[in-house]
Amino acid sequence: MKSSPVNVFLLDDEFPIIEDFRKNGIYNGAINSENLYHLAINSEWNHLLDLQQLIKDVVTSQACKEGLINLVGFTSPLLAFPEIEKGLQPDVVIYDWEYFNSGLGPDSKNWLLEILNKTNAFVFVYSKRRDEILQFVNSKELNVFAPRFQLFLKSSKDHSLFTSEEFILQYILGCASNSGKIKLQGIEVEFTANDYLAKASDILYLDRIFGRNYILEEIKKVDFSINTASVEKIFNDSNEFLLFNEAKGILITTTYPLKDSLSPLTEIKFIDVVKKFSISKLEETLERGISFI
Repeated sequence: MKSSPVNVFLLDDEFPIIEDFRKNGIYNGAINSENLYHLAINSEWNHLLDLQQLIKDVVTSQACKEGLINLVGFTSPLLAFPEIEKGLQPDVVIYDWEYFNSGLGPDSKNWLLEILNKTNAFVFVYSKRRDEILQFVNSKELNVFAPRFQLFLKSSKDHSLFTSEEFILQYILGCASNSGKIKLQGIEVEFTANDYLAKASDILYLDRIFGRNYILEEIKKVDFSINTASVEKIFNDSNEFLLFNEAKGILITTTYPLKDSLSPLTEIKFIDVVKKFSISKLEETLERGISFI
């Protein structure tokens, strides 16, 4: 758990406009969590209902109530930079790509670069036009910062355990605390940092390894809790394994096309791969078909 609050910057130019806030210049600088929550519960968000819910979930979380999260909103990156210069350093930035007349052009890319250069924050590039901005995100300048940002589609309802907003929420909560209640597809689950998953968002490893339906079924069998014992049960119940050439330090899947040329091979259960190496090494092998130790 952090000794100081996790600073979260929410950059988006589509916050609902209410006359009282406009008259008092609320939108002209840092919008504090109290005012963001006021907008979330009293205003019409139209097509941004998921962003509205994300604000509600962050502000009403136990971590935020305990002072472990400081959520601040800005209607433009240009309003956030002076706060950064004054010393308010974000740990997490939720970065909408389009601002007023900037469109999809270089301004948004340059502002993102400035955030990445001026802070150590992890940035969620969060846009309803995700696919259209790939050309800007996949640039040489931004590739240097690839480990520090991730592109998400607003209001995504894909086949993952988490929607985009749920993942962002769990990441923020994970930065603030290593335990607490989380939601998977609407199911409330108790999460505790364990030998395999450091934070709730790491559950995506399980999602990518086993698939959403399997995990949701297994959650019921472990009393809706994620901890060391329950993660081990999820792995053991699968009875799945890789093939391992220990002398050469090679892990391969059972369907790897060149496996006969890599003999001798022994079976190694998923859980043993995770214990001996790591959960990321297991995921890498499943994704590529082969990995080297």
